[in-house]
Order: sequence, then structure tokens, then C-alpha cells
Amino acid sequence: MTDKSVTEAQSENSVSEKTFFDNLVWLSTKDAAIYLRKFRKNDGRPSEGAIRTAIWRGLLKARKWGRRLYIKKADLDRMLNNSPFAEGSY
Repeated sequence: MTDKSVTEAQSENSVSEKTFFDNLVWLSTKDAAIYLRKFRKNDGRPSEGAIRTAIWRGLLKARKWGRRLYIKKADLDRMLNNSPFAEGSY
């Protein structure tokens, strides 16, 4: 193999790996609240309760590792895109 074909193969491989691992980003309930811009009105802290409520209602899927809940970033993006306030839907 030539050096050019090796670097092309490596760049294609790194692009596919990056795409694969971007879909596997997991966020804690606090990080998910920050990502969705859910904050408490009284003190401005991230509202983990709002995220837990969305999980309980079935709007989000969560996985539990240890004592913490984690949500896929792709699921949060999907929830944002399907919301009634998504861009162009109102």
C-alpha cells in the first residue's frame, strides 16, 4: 500500500469512528438538564427533577449505572426535534 492510500484509509476510518462514538454520548441527569436548558426558577440550578419526570412519563429512556441515571445525547436531540416548539413547527 502506498502512503497516500494508507492515510486516506486512516482518515475514513477516523471519520466513521467519530460518527459512531458521537452517537454514544451519555449524559447524567444534571448534564441533560443543562443541555435542555431546564433550570429551577427560584435558584437557577439545573432541574434534575424535570429530567426524571420526563423519564417517568416515558418521554426519555435512561440507563442506570450504579446509583446514577444516564441518558443518550441522541435521545435528547430527538426529543428536542419532536417538541412542539421545534423550529418551524409553530
